[in-house]
Amino acid sequence: MIYNIGIIFSWISLTLLLFLFLNKKAIYTEILTRFNLFIQVFLFCLLEIGLFLNDFSISYIANYSARSTPPLYKFASLWGSLDGSILLWNLCLSFFMYLYLKFYKDSSSDLDIKIFSLIMIFFVGYTVFSSSPFAGCVELAAVGCSNSTILPFQELVTSSIGRGPNPLLQNHPLMAIHPPMLYIGYVGMTMPFVAATSRLYSKNDNSNAWVEVAEKTTYIPWLFLTIGITLGAAWSYEVLGWGGYWAWDPVENVSFIPWLLATAFLHSAKIQKSQNTLLNWNYILVGLMFLSTIFGTFVTRSGVLISVHAFSNGNIGTYLLFGMMFFGSMFIIIGSKNIEYFSNSKKIDNWFGKSGFFVFNNVFLFSSALVVFIGTIFPLIYETLYNRQITIGRTYYDILVGPLLLILLALMIFSIKLPLKNINIRKWIDENNIFINSSLILSIFILLYLNNSYILVATVVVSVLLILLTFSNLFKNFRNQKTNTSYWTGQIAHLGIAIFALGIILNVSQSYSMEKEIDSFEEFSFNNQTYFVYDSIEESLPEKNVIKLPISNQNTTKYTSLNIFKNSSQQAISSPAVFRTFLNDIYITVKFIDENSYKLIVRNNYGIFIMWIGLFISSISFLPRLKKYEK
Repeated sequence: MIYNIGIIFSWISLTLLLFLFLNKKAIYTEILTRFNLFIQVFLFCLLEIGLFLNDFSISYIANYSARSTPPLYKFASLWGSLDGSILLWNLCLSFFMYLYLKFYKDSSSDLDIKIFSLIMIFFVGYTVFSSSPFAGCVELAAVGCSNSTILPFQELVTSSIGRGPNPLLQNHPLMAIHPPMLYIGYVGMTMPFVAATSRLYSKNDNSNAWVEVAEKTTYIPWLFLTIGITLGAAWSYEVLGWGGYWAWDPVENVSFIPWLLATAFLHSAKIQKSQNTLLNWNYILVGLMFLSTIFGTFVTRSGVLISVHAFSNGNIGTYLLFGMMFFGSMFIIIGSKNIEYFSNSKKIDNWFGKSGFFVFNNVFLFSSALVVFIGTIFPLIYETLYNRQITIGRTYYDILVGPLLLILLALMIFSIKLPLKNINIRKWIDENNIFINSSLILSIFILLYLNNSYILVATVVVSVLLILLTFSNLFKNFRNQKTNTSYWTGQIAHLGIAIFALGIILNVSQSYSMEKEIDSFEEFSFNNQTYFVYDSIEESLPEKNVIKLPISNQNTTKYTSLNIFKNSSQQAISSPAVFRTFLNDIYITVKFIDENSYKLIVRNNYGIFIMWIGLFISSISFLPRLKKYEK
């Protein structure tokens, strides 16, 4: 039943979108857009019902869920692999199309909705013709389904037991939140792309109409990307046993690239609106933001790059490459038809004022995105040329991205109360003398504490100075109700990034680890603390076997564990025991268990809590936009 209804309504969705694209009567646009959203919500709920009913006649459910899967992870199984994740993509895209119609549509044209519907046709078409999550099972594997059909009213076979989700996707509640946040961020980049292409194609009389809409619609995906990246960092820290929050993994990188580009655009858009400059640059950024999300999906779901996050090796790679070329070509053609408009862009007249500093900001943000992109894509290029697989390690990113981000922090310092015209350095130093001296005094102690690493010291000093200046500026303007929302959003985001950078530097410079072999009921010392190891505890749950190892210090007892999932080739996933303080985490994972003997990896992770605080502050920077301030 679910199989037939799902396939039929998928076809109805595609047909409706074709009508919406070809429709010439504005009166039907809202009706069709509403109906499209309803269908996508219906399909999402339908697949979730199938997951909870254990309908193993559906190939996707048989391969990516199981009777023993806990309810939360059954729900999250919908985006556990390619077919379901594209369905979630379609739902998000239909929601943003309706949101765009209600609040941002060009009143003089339906072209923006037509471009939106064309993008939806691209993704829904792939679902219908190649990768339907409602495909019925026609041939069973040992566990799950090995062959399926996308034609309705076929005779199906039903697996007695499902294969279950990937173990990495059912070992922490964040996996029910982290992927959807990233997807919303990815899909939301469609809105500024549509705003730019539709309005420039129609040559709207208001030359800055497109950038105003593009800026407004970029805040939403930027926010969700920030939240998604933060939750992803927390997930990797808590689940994988890496002891780390960021590994410069290809899939991590492709979520970071559109975030960097969107951050650059949110800054440069303000200059275009106020001084009518950077017109062509902003158009390029909007296009790259959208195309980078398709590229990110390509990396995540095509399997062309080695990644712990890449959970599928489907045939979508070629399809997405075609999509990037098609929409990229459309973007270039529309841009080339507006050469006269772009030629009206004014030159930057004050390189040491607000506009100049915003350009510098863009240069370093874009450079960071380019460095990350090259590091991500180079292994694929190398394999194509030499038929050998290589990986780009974190040393590459630390050497190249680190200095760029340090320069960005320095620019953020000068951007506080930055004048439109040339900045007076002497006056600026006099006004902020107390904060500068405080940071310099702090640097003396930091220099001794951070193993004489001058780059690290410089980053800490810059971060501390930025924190002090931002706090001071926020306090002075707190009661100023005439300060606009963009100001508050920017200042809070800058404060969060500065605190985050401080945590990162402490973590990079001061963290260390050791391996320890120990028996039950023995103790060991680490970082001037004594820890006692008890005997392991074995638990058998429907979906997994758990071996828990209690470890205690003077204050509390924590558990590190190995989680062995029954339907996943006995793959073991490590969960850490974390003893937290404000300055550092003692992070303990069990690597190997042999009867009553254990091999532990013990890490002293500095600055983690400070880092989380910074990420949290950046994630709530949107809150001022919920209140309307007078300009």
